[in-house]
Amino acid sequence: MYRRDRPRRRGGDVALYVTSSVQSSRWVPALAVASSALEIDWVRVGDRTFIAALYHPPSPTYRPEVLLEYIEACVAEITHDFLLVDIVIAGDVNQLPDQEVVERTGLMQIVHQPTRGTNVLDKIYVSSPDIYSTVRVVASVVKSDHKAAVAFSRRFKCATED
Repeated sequence: MYRRDRPRRRGGDVALYVTSSVQSSRWVPALAVASSALEIDWVRVGDRTFIAALYHPPSPTYRPEVLLEYIEACVAEITHDFLLVDIVIAGDVNQLPDQEVVERTGLMQIVHQPTRGTNVLDKIYVSSPDIYSTVRVVASVVKSDHKAAVAFSRRFKCATED
């Protein structure tokens, strides 16, 4: 389990679970410097996949531009330093503009069903949409008013859950 707890605030933590049968390690960008207010954690899974767990609160203490610049810098660093890797960013992004994420990173958003009421707040952005055979939105296994988004690929399963 990889987790990044929210300092001095309740809720909003991010966590990423990787089965022990798969090699994984936390990835910290060398070039991109994150504000301590950002709730994002990167994990390298196997040789070819980088996954970020992300929470962007409805009323962040930072400007959304700061998060977008950080995500853009991380994706640029990964694609520069590692050839032919898959990148996944998953989490509760609330009102973070999809178009901004897509334009800055080239990643595609693959969740198209509502995850909270009629809104798609829990999203999965991927660099290789063709390897995801199915995306399902299912009832959460924890007490939450969000549903979980689960993407199935040929290599692993990725889920977001508030």
